[in-house]
Amino acid sequence: MHLVHPGLSQKVCVVSTSGWERSQHWSHFFQCPLNPPEPSIFPFQFHSDPEATYLLDSQGRRLEIDFDKNHLDYARKGHRGKSELIAKALGASKGYKKILDLSVGMAVDSVFLCQLGFEVIGVERSPILYALLSEAFQKTQNPLLKNYQLHFDDSLNFLKTQKGKVEIDAIYFDPMYPHKKKSALPKQEMVVFRELVGDDLDSTEVFQEALSWPVHRVVVKRPLHAEVLGERCTHSYTGKVVRYDTYVVG
Repeated sequence: MHLVHPGLSQKVCVVSTSGWERSQHWSHFFQCPLNPPEPSIFPFQFHSDPEATYLLDSQGRRLEIDFDKNHLDYARKGHRGKSELIAKALGASKGYKKILDLSVGMAVDSVFLCQLGFEVIGVERSPILYALLSEAFQKTQNPLLKNYQLHFDDSLNFLKTQKGKVEIDAIYFDPMYPHKKKSALPKQEMVVFRELVGDDLDSTEVFQEALSWPVHRVVVKRPLHAEVLGERCTHSYTGKVVRYDTYVVG
């Protein structure tokens, strides 16, 4: 299945000085040029080298995913294990282990869930983010992340086509909203990130489809004072900035 938008070939190019096999792979995946004569004319430049994989936008802003460099606190030292709000929301104390993350993004929450002992399957619909994530998971030296299962798909399509085919205990959903301004990302990286992912305008439909899955619970991450996404919220685990709305469905 190839979900890459047909217009992406005019928006991105692949730039590489080595690592030709991977570079050619992503050039084919994006259906875009590899090392064009004038890469600066493209809104995004996907740099693919063995040493680093990152994205530059037309303003020179850089977006990189590297779990080992840890610039987004991927290591998350000093966490409280099953006492973390996200662990409570997902049912760690009940033995729920297998989680489906419908909106991986920069994988900050996905990586944290792995550190907390969860087994995570992630879905990312942005082709460029998917490529950055794929490289990061391949290159990481963190053994907790080696079994992470990353899928390139629209979350709504994944839910509709994979129901009953994937064994999980709970679904985690962190939709992007226009009013969601706080982020772990530095300001410049957040600008690039928003250019890539936009807003989740189908979040309600995704949420309703998630509720139809044969799982124990669906957890939605929300800004602290935002409205609930559904009417059947069983419990909210509230922190200083965000909360985790839990819907017990099975």
